[in-house]
Amino acid sequence: MKEVRKFHGIIPPAITIFDSKGEIDGEKTKKFIRYLIAEGVHGIFVAGSTGEASLMTMEQRKEIIDIGVKATEGEVPVFAGTGHNSTRITVELSKYADAAGADAIIVSLPHYPRPLGEGLYQHYKAVAEAINIPVFVYSWPGQYGYSMEPEMVARLAADGYIKGIKDTHEDIDHTAEIIRLTKGKITVLEGYESKLLPALCLGADGSICTIGNLIPAEIVEIYNLFKSGKIEQASEQQLAIFPLINLLATRHDSQLLKESIKLLGHDVGNALMPTSKVPPDIMEKVKEELKKLGRLR
Repeated sequence: MKEVRKFHGIIPPAITIFDSKGEIDGEKTKKFIRYLIAEGVHGIFVAGSTGEASLMTMEQRKEIIDIGVKATEGEVPVFAGTGHNSTRITVELSKYADAAGADAIIVSLPHYPRPLGEGLYQHYKAVAEAINIPVFVYSWPGQYGYSMEPEMVARLAADGYIKGIKDTHEDIDHTAEIIRLTKGKITVLEGYESKLLPALCLGADGSICTIGNLIPAEIVEIYNLFKSGKIEQASEQQLAIFPLINLLATRHDSQLLKESIKLLGHDVGNALMPTSKVPPDIMEKVKEELKKLGRLR
């Protein structure tokens, strides 16, 4: 086993850039990841929901893992999304990520068919026993229809099968209970950017947040201010980005995010189908918020 370490900070779930035929544009994706690193992020998560992994072929899922490892060049940790409803396929993708050089994998909850508690435990146990890098749980009830309960997180952590969790739960009490039960032994990453500062105050280690693709430096600043003990300034920054967070939350595909990133001059293409055009009035509101943050004139 590789030495296990706790991770921390702001880890954007990096977008994947596709060409007009739906193939991954490796060079543009690497360039964008390099931009995020230059903005000060503490890690990169590829093949996540924001990266549109659920719409990729198996070959593309492996390709984006390779791209992420090459793009980070060892400067920051790279997390690879390897979750699948099938344990067998999850293990296959996880082994690939391990061999490719990822620092950890993030495994979303299998949700169709939805496993019972013991089935969920055995799913993560099988993945952990197949690889030599840390396993993170990705719990998002808004997407998967259920969450991994804190007691199950604590059990898997105590047995050594998971080393962290991305907890994307509407109720921050859920995240707080995970932190309480695991007692700092695993990395806890908040999934909602709107709850970043409250989660840090409760003992979370950082965040995997979609908006980190759009305003990475501003999100990193919240984390850095908190770590420096400047809670009031961190609070001001958190409150300043709430309107932009709420705008991005109006869409569940990646098209609005990509259109917003284009406003800042990045050539990131379009989201994979199924998706739809973003209404002009929404884009105007995004422009106004980016102007307020000093990202646009």
